[in-house]
Amino acid sequence: MAFRLLLCCFLTGVMISAHAQSDLVTESILDYFSSTSRLREYENITVEWKMDGPTQVQFNEGLNNLFENNPSLAEVNFSSVIGKDSLLWQAYYYRGICYKQLDKRKKARSDLKRAMQQHGPFFEGFVEMGKVEQLERNDAEAQKNFNKAARLAPSRAVIYYLQANLELDMAQRKEALKDYATCLEKDSLFSDARIHLGLIKVATDHKSETALPHLDKVLQYDSLNRHALMFRSMISADKRQNLADLNTAVRVDPANITVRYLRGLVFTQQGNYDRAFPDFNKVIEGTFASDNNFQGRQTWIDKKIDIQNAGAYTVRRVYGLPEKEAEKIKKAFCLLVLGSDAEALATLEQTKLKNYEPLCLFLRGVASEHMGKHIDALQFYNQALARDNEILDAHKKRGIYEQEMKEWDKSIADFTDVLRLNPETFIAYKWRGVSHYNSGKYEKAIADYTQYLKRDSTDDETIGYRAVAYEHTGQYLESCVDYADSKNRHVLVLTKLDRALDSLLILKDTAKAYYYADRITRNIRYFTEGYVIKFRVMMKKGDWAGIEKEVYDAANNFRQGLNKADQSYVLTVAGAASSRNKRYDDAIAMFTEAIKVDKENAWALLERGKAWQAMGKKSKASSDWKKAQALGHPEAGGLLNGIGD
Repeated sequence: MAFRLLLCCFLTGVMISAHAQSDLVTESILDYFSSTSRLREYENITVEWKMDGPTQVQFNEGLNNLFENNPSLAEVNFSSVIGKDSLLWQAYYYRGICYKQLDKRKKARSDLKRAMQQHGPFFEGFVEMGKVEQLERNDAEAQKNFNKAARLAPSRAVIYYLQANLELDMAQRKEALKDYATCLEKDSLFSDARIHLGLIKVATDHKSETALPHLDKVLQYDSLNRHALMFRSMISADKRQNLADLNTAVRVDPANITVRYLRGLVFTQQGNYDRAFPDFNKVIEGTFASDNNFQGRQTWIDKKIDIQNAGAYTVRRVYGLPEKEAEKIKKAFCLLVLGSDAEALATLEQTKLKNYEPLCLFLRGVASEHMGKHIDALQFYNQALARDNEILDAHKKRGIYEQEMKEWDKSIADFTDVLRLNPETFIAYKWRGVSHYNSGKYEKAIADYTQYLKRDSTDDETIGYRAVAYEHTGQYLESCVDYADSKNRHVLVLTKLDRALDSLLILKDTAKAYYYADRITRNIRYFTEGYVIKFRVMMKKGDWAGIEKEVYDAANNFRQGLNKADQSYVLTVAGAASSRNKRYDDAIAMFTEAIKVDKENAWALLERGKAWQAMGKKSKASSDWKKAQALGHPEAGGLLNGIGD
């Protein structure tokens, strides 16, 4: 992996300017290595069709399902075959491959071993076993299996390729070079081995031209090899050849956004912005990021969304503009994509439309913002919106600037426009909620935060904001729920919270008390008072299944300074739950701890007595019931009267 990252850095440095986004190229290089590892592919073996008809049908279905990348169905087929004929080693081999594809590698290993035990050692068995071990990151075991395969069939090119890939992962570059070369000796048309060989040369020598002979040879044999075309276009100094390679690569794989990006870059370098513009637009379409990911902090993803939205607006307006001015605007957009913001701004300044065409004004705003000229950017967004009030991104940007200037009402208006133009831009609810809060409109802030959290319930920051807004409106218990949910539990005073819940119980609003206790204990396991409320309600309903899901967590999360009666009560509930499941030793331990915490807990004594009786220890049961009776438990007398029966 370290080598591959090094290669990514070198190749992107060769091809891409420091200001441009190179993540596409890096991802494409890593994807090439992953897709050509052959670890997920499999070696076919010869099958002798001497089995009976039904078995043959199942076996053939298994092969078809495996070929069609349905390993789950294939596994069922081969298991059926094995059920009918447990000596059919080929079925174990192919079922092992199914398990490998399904990432059930322990089972894969077992089946492949079984196949080799029944048949004897064979090339494909060791190859697949080596792949399983490599996927398990057992590199030494993988190497042993690949070596055994090579000894059995030294003329098979694929085994040297697999060994070289493994050696590359193990940072054994010299050995990898040797095995890729051996692979090509056995099969000169093994394109991926030749490409790998060339790329290793690049990373080793730090000279891009050392890879060209290898890539040229691949393309002599296969002129449509998309990987060789892409890599040669990145490495070669021949710009005409680069463009020809990228044109071919686009024809071969029109959905490949990396080659579209690279071709757009070449067109831009040539000054052919009419050709670069549609390529960059395809890249933006293919790497779409939701506005809801926008953070407003000029992060990489923020800039990507800026360019994406600028591209969408450019496409909407540029084709109706005078040709010469449209060409300048396309050029400016291409420069924005490449991160050449100052040059993009200078290009826009040259257009005759710069002061009244909203597209020009908007793009000038984007370029200025990316350059850190925020006063200019805001001015351009104002001018653009004065001429076209339907630019969502301009409203968004202006709203954020207005928040920074504490112009809360203005920002509320802009975020409202964002939601008018696209209700799915739900992050605007969060931003507008912040503005409502800061302008003292707490109920409106709560409404906006709630709308946003319906779409992103994991945003702890916004949950925390809503908690504070709830406090301002006197909704104390709602604020407690949000503080608990937002990981701001340190803010809560649990004794105050307990009193608030008790006040609901005094008003006989048990349902509401239960609701808040339940919500808060989900995230604050040490809020024992909440569990006490819940367990009392659940016991009245006879909901022991619900109690058992939570009581042991509650009994293991007591905090310091807790009311002893509440702690003892929860321990008693835990003991009662254990008794119900006839785990009497656990129950006795819980009851004993409950009594130790609160010696006045008559219920714990009563229930411990029942557990002793179930264990046949009547004297201990009698002793506990007498103590419970002395403490006034109404059930104890009846139990004592019946103990002698």
